[in-house]
Amino acid sequence: MRPELKDICDTYFREDKEEGTNKLMPLSAAIKKLVRPRMSIHFSFVHYRAYGAAYELARQFWGKDPRFTLIATGILEYGIILIFGGLIKKAIAAFYGDVYPTSSPNPILQEAFMDGRVDLENWTNLTIPLRLMAAAYNLRYIPTNSIYGTSMEEENRHAYHVVEDPCGSDRKVGLLSPLQPDLTFIHGWCADVNGNTILLPPYGENVWGAYASKEGVLVTVEQIVSTDFIRSYSHLVKVPSHLVKSVSIVPFGAHPNGMFNQGLPEVEAYGEDFQFRSDFRKASRDTNEFRNWVNYWVLECKDQEEYLKRLGYNKLMSLKGEAGRNSWMYEIRSKSDNISSGKKYTPSELMAITTSRIIQEKAIEKKYKNILSGAGIAYLASALVYYWLKRNKHKDVDLMVESGFYGYAPRPGNPFIFYIANIHTNKIQSNFVEILNLFVGGNNNQCLGVIAAAEVDKFGNLNSTRLEDGRYLVGSGGANDIASGATEVVVVLKQSKKRFVEKLPYITCKGDRISTLVSDLGVFEKFNNTGEFILSKCLPNEKFSSLPEKIQNIKEHCGWDLKVSKDIREIDHPTLAIEELQVIRLLDPEGYIISS
Repeated sequence: MRPELKDICDTYFREDKEEGTNKLMPLSAAIKKLVRPRMSIHFSFVHYRAYGAAYELARQFWGKDPRFTLIATGILEYGIILIFGGLIKKAIAAFYGDVYPTSSPNPILQEAFMDGRVDLENWTNLTIPLRLMAAAYNLRYIPTNSIYGTSMEEENRHAYHVVEDPCGSDRKVGLLSPLQPDLTFIHGWCADVNGNTILLPPYGENVWGAYASKEGVLVTVEQIVSTDFIRSYSHLVKVPSHLVKSVSIVPFGAHPNGMFNQGLPEVEAYGEDFQFRSDFRKASRDTNEFRNWVNYWVLECKDQEEYLKRLGYNKLMSLKGEAGRNSWMYEIRSKSDNISSGKKYTPSELMAITTSRIIQEKAIEKKYKNILSGAGIAYLASALVYYWLKRNKHKDVDLMVESGFYGYAPRPGNPFIFYIANIHTNKIQSNFVEILNLFVGGNNNQCLGVIAAAEVDKFGNLNSTRLEDGRYLVGSGGANDIASGATEVVVVLKQSKKRFVEKLPYITCKGDRISTLVSDLGVFEKFNNTGEFILSKCLPNEKFSSLPEKIQNIKEHCGWDLKVSKDIREIDHPTLAIEELQVIRLLDPEGYIISS
């Protein structure tokens, strides 16, 4: 090459190892610079959230009444802290409450909602990302099959509209308006100083909030890398620098969430801190105890470094070890001595096994390809089905979790549906929109949904949002999206007159696609065009010796005038298949779900 051409190549075409404006700054400075009172702030969920940023937000605005609007798919520990501290005036979310080991209402949130300190909007795990997507694409509306015919439709008429199909079919069309935050918080694995940010799947709600935000993104990361490194992993960069206003290094910035690092071996993953989440849940049952908890873990820590010191070196190293692909083996070995080998079963074990047998029959008969389950007993039942089908040469059924798990194999050791060991087994790493819009409700829908709720009526309508006395539960999460899109849905719910009700105070999910209801007393199915549940099977019950006595007991625990099938029969005891009991006990070795 001629010297002058070589000089031009060296000058013009050289790739710089570092490129762009340096946006790196301490987290405290970033929040001080970018966050103002009365902003709408969005905490993005990419299977983890920016907990470290939420803690710093709390430190800077505690007691100052900034009247933020908080936007999120799920308001968990970080959001509960912000609401407790008086930072939030309005919340827009799909789920509000505790999530580990299974979903439950949180008293701190219930009090804030009951006394009117916080206004709230109820959406779903699909409709929030869709609204953010609409804003990102600068669309006036975006269609959805979710929330039609529910209480959410009535509540959200300012942002959801049902219209006639403009293309001429006889179908109604639900339209969502855009949702545009002022500022989005995202925690990523790494970024260059210019803000190009690497995120790893599963992607949860994805990064539509970053593109939708009026004022851009406040990014926190585990570490800073060169632009040269970013180019090497450009397929994993989800947030481009032009959206980013600041970048801050916040190690363990997702804690108590874990972070999964498949595809990026240069960074160290860490597992979920289940003990921390359990301690949080326990503390939040008493206001004074919770105030002390927040003081110790948030307000008295001047920054993330001091927070990590309080967690301690041994805890941090343990969390890194728990992120490994085969960490579940060590976890189950440490817990296996306490697993019962007895044939006596609990009501929850009976429900899980009964539900699993029903799912098995439906999966084989109707050739379902996907099963999407919720948490708790629904998860245990679906996991049991997966392994039964696999052992019996029905290998083409894949399990899904709404946040982006596709084709996973449930690992023993912990019943948390988002268990990081399960992520390692995924065949596809996906997100809310693809799971709930394509695999569940899309054109090639071959999905069976398995979910729970707080209340049900005789038509299968479900409530998981608000009780008659006004107390808040947890909201839809993805339940409405599953009930709106899956080909068929099975519901599991312990039975009482308070749960099996004549009229729901709030409809979270319509019952049109819900075909079967399993309780700890019986199985209810829809046999005719009335759409009403009919008692078809009685579960084993040692308190009653005859079938008529069992039927009468089920009627007495039902809040509506229950109809009984003329072909009603009793279900076999699960003790006839002790192996089923052992499988679900391995999945829940500490009895968080099955002990009751």
